[in-house]
Amino acid sequence: TIRRKLQGKMERQHAVKGAGLLVVVGAVALVTLSLGGGSHPARAELLSPLQVGRYAVRAERQGGDYDQKAERQIAFATDNDNAASGERDLAAKEEKRARDSAYLAADTKSRIDKVLEAGRDQVNQATKLKSKAGRLQEMAAELLGKAKTEKETAAALKAKYYTTMDQYGEAVKKIDTATQTAQRILDQMNAQSLTLAEVATEYGAASGHGEDPSAAGAVALKGQLQAAQTDLAAITAQKSQADEDTQEARTLADQYQPMIIGAEKDKRESDFHFQEFAQLTQQADALQNRADALLARADTIDGLIQATQTELATKRKSFEHYKNRAQTEMAISLQAEDKEALLRKQAREARYKAAELSDKARRLRALAQKGVNNVMESTEVPQPEE
Repeated sequence: TIRRKLQGKMERQHAVKGAGLLVVVGAVALVTLSLGGGSHPARAELLSPLQVGRYAVRAERQGGDYDQKAERQIAFATDNDNAASGERDLAAKEEKRARDSAYLAADTKSRIDKVLEAGRDQVNQATKLKSKAGRLQEMAAELLGKAKTEKETAAALKAKYYTTMDQYGEAVKKIDTATQTAQRILDQMNAQSLTLAEVATEYGAASGHGEDPSAAGAVALKGQLQAAQTDLAAITAQKSQADEDTQEARTLADQYQPMIIGAEKDKRESDFHFQEFAQLTQQADALQNRADALLARADTIDGLIQATQTELATKRKSFEHYKNRAQTEMAISLQAEDKEALLRKQAREARYKAAELSDKARRLRALAQKGVNNVMESTEVPQPEE
């Protein structure tokens, strides 16, 4: 802006000095024409040689001024050329930087695409693992449901077995009680029979084997014998009842025998169902463990996905940075090229003006020299003719 103001001021000064130069040129032209075409009486009315010399000096000064202005224009053009060269270097430098930034942006974009592809693969892999884990968990839940059914069935059969065994235990207790009672009565009968035999033997000895039943010892023993017979009869009567009870208990045992066989079958089935329950539970646990392992892998991949997202955000920031930097550097390069073109144009215009000023100075000096030559010729004293 300052350079343009100085240039405008110089142009206005050039216009003013150009107008003065035209006046001087006009005066010199008048002197030349007057001296070249008139007679000696007319010379007194024209400019004197001193005045012509003054005008010639002024023309020389004006020509020097034109030369200085031309030199300034050339210097201005040279400065503009140097500045244009600097702008050209800046444009080349910024263009190179813009290309480097564009390359970095493209490289970052390629890396972003690779990270996105890796992230999609990770997401797909995690989704597949979670889906597979879900199916395994569903299978494990189904097996656990079957295991629960098997356990409930086994528990019901086991409860039925124990109920039957409890009932059979009551029957066995009755049998044992009747058997013990019968055995006790039988033992009493045996003991009473021995007692009766001893009393009978003593009575036989005391009565002389029935010859003297009225003997004192025989009478007393006879009472004991009768009492022993009465007790044996009472015990024998109890034995009949005990035999009936024992038979009834045995009948009850025979009735419970099929039930015991069924209970044993239920127990075996219960054990089988418990075995099935254990196997199903083990299979369900194995499936759940596989599902947990898959979920753990999925969690690990989720962590990788988080890291990938962080890396992707960083690379996107880098891409935006390089892209904006490339755009800015390219804009600076284009501005530098435009400025170079403007400076080159101004340099050409300045050189053209310098040439015009140099030409004006040359023509002015030539015109002034011509006027001086004419004055010198007109002032020469003519030689006398021989």
